[in-house]
Amino acid sequence: MNEQGIRHRRWGLPAYVLLGVALVAALVAAMIPLLAEPQRPTPTAGAEGPSGLPAPPAAAPTGTPSAAPASATASPRPRAGAYARLGAAPSRSADRCGHVSAELVPSCGAWWGVYSPAGAADGWDHGGAVADLEARVGRRFDIVHRYHDFSDAGSNGAFPDGDEQEQMGQGRLMFFAWESRIFSSGTTLTWADVYSGRYDATIDAVAGRIRATGVPVFMGFDHEPEDEPAKGSDADFVRAWRYVHDRFVRAGADNAVWVWTMMGWPGYYDRYAGLYPGDRYVDWVAYDPYNFYACNGGTQWKTPDAAMDGFYRWLDTNRLGAGKPRMLAEFGTNFDPTDRGAKRRWFEAMPAALKAHPKIKAAIFFNSPGMTRTSATCDMTVDADPAALAGFAAAGRDGYLRQADGPAR
Repeated sequence: MNEQGIRHRRWGLPAYVLLGVALVAALVAAMIPLLAEPQRPTPTAGAEGPSGLPAPPAAAPTGTPSAAPASATASPRPRAGAYARLGAAPSRSADRCGHVSAELVPSCGAWWGVYSPAGAADGWDHGGAVADLEARVGRRFDIVHRYHDFSDAGSNGAFPDGDEQEQMGQGRLMFFAWESRIFSSGTTLTWADVYSGRYDATIDAVAGRIRATGVPVFMGFDHEPEDEPAKGSDADFVRAWRYVHDRFVRAGADNAVWVWTMMGWPGYYDRYAGLYPGDRYVDWVAYDPYNFYACNGGTQWKTPDAAMDGFYRWLDTNRLGAGKPRMLAEFGTNFDPTDRGAKRRWFEAMPAALKAHPKIKAAIFFNSPGMTRTSATCDMTVDADPAALAGFAAAGRDGYLRQADGPAR
């Protein structure tokens, strides 16, 4: 249960001193209220990052679902913190707009974010990639999403890097998606590697830099683990997640807000309980809905509402992460070769779809081809089509996505 904002009172006892037979007892100590803010128990590159969400498998996965992890106790962490950058302190009122909770949940509407990759051609200018898109859509993004690795070196692993520090200084929220791999060499780590202690120095170094930012940041570990069979079992993932989280707690990186990100594909519904680290270790539940359409050989055009609805309803029905805010950690759409205005309308419909799914409090557009290939029938980026870009810009102007307490005003 989120206890943020609830205060407990402890009262001192009055004391009386007998001054003499002829004297009346006098009160020498007043009742003094002692207010204490409770600590919320927390659950507990080369080319940068993965290239995006793969097309869903043609057949159901063959792996055996892991059992749901046993509950575990994590050290509590305070949610104190530097909210001056957001222009608001954590609020305990869910119905008042203009406030941000300790877990970075806006009290009204949703954050609007982006992943906009850089490349060798532009000198790996990650800051420029975001700023350029912001200039074209006419607003600043609330969240900037970046992928990082376990190298603890350079822009890939020694994060936050200079671009991210500048973006934070300008008021953007950062979402660090931390992958257990080494981008430059293509090395994939196993989750057992992570929880064995082999990478403790790397984990502690990253935790130290996150703590040193002095501002709350979104933190993820191995997004879409259900699509990573080489890394280990579902139970291994849970153990690695908890291990990383607990080292952050011990390092004092209590400004990390933990985002658990799944694909949300129906073929994996029977595994999600076994991949969930537990409420004490998760602050947000996220998933990655896409309208791939012809990009993966499909023929079904999914509206934003249809794309995000399935896993949303599944979470409600199964009460996984009940009470947690939800995030679209990645979302995107292809175009329709037979209707060039469809992609623009898709983006224009996005605010209404989010309003119909009010537990989603952040949506991050994945401005990359990802695992797809750009072709005459496939382009998942927003800026290749002027009409689509106009639709995306229109979505970003909707009041639901213009946080009074965020950086996008």
